[in-house]
Amino acid sequence: MSTIALFGGSGRTGMRLLEKLVEAGHEVRLLSRQPIESREGVTVILGDATDQEAVVETISTADVVFSALGTDKQNVLSRFTPLVIDAMRQLGVTRIVTVGTAGILQAHGADAYRFQTRESKRSMTTAAEDHAHAYELLDASGLDYTVVCPTQLIDEPSVGKIVITQDELGTLHSGPISRDDVADLVLDVWQEKKYVGHRVGITTES
Repeated sequence: MSTIALFGGSGRTGMRLLEKLVEAGHEVRLLSRQPIESREGVTVILGDATDQEAVVETISTADVVFSALGTDKQNVLSRFTPLVIDAMRQLGVTRIVTVGTAGILQAHGADAYRFQTRESKRSMTTAAEDHAHAYELLDASGLDYTVVCPTQLIDEPSVGKIVITQDELGTLHSGPISRDDVADLVLDVWQEKKYVGHRVGITTES
């Protein structure tokens, strides 16, 4: 079993990831801004993902880093990512898997992100821009990263064929994807050492 540093574990996707890690018997070091009821297999570090000391403490005895942090209008991902890169280098941890957005996958037939083209259905790009900056920092870091990039996230089970592809979205007729399927993919790319140094799109064929 491994020790995982988990950021964003209190969010809706992060909670699914946390549950799956605990069920599999892994030790989880979870950074949280609020106290959480103690449970077996989970060490809670109180702090903020934009605080260097808290990030270092969370990663201090970990084998791998997972992040399901969401973005906001304060560019939290752009602020967090340099901190986690520095902490991983300092502590000798090389593998990180994060949850991004399908908007930062390569657009079909264009040298651009999907969110920069009509391929994306989103009219607001603030969140995608933050995700893109975080991806670019990871891509330049030299770390063994993977960014899992889902389309619209839903709490219910996925309906339809699940499509998983490297760097681009595997269909132009994409549908929503379950948070559980995203969490399963995060675990799979880590355990099977897949898509290292790449984004990976996950969606359903609508």
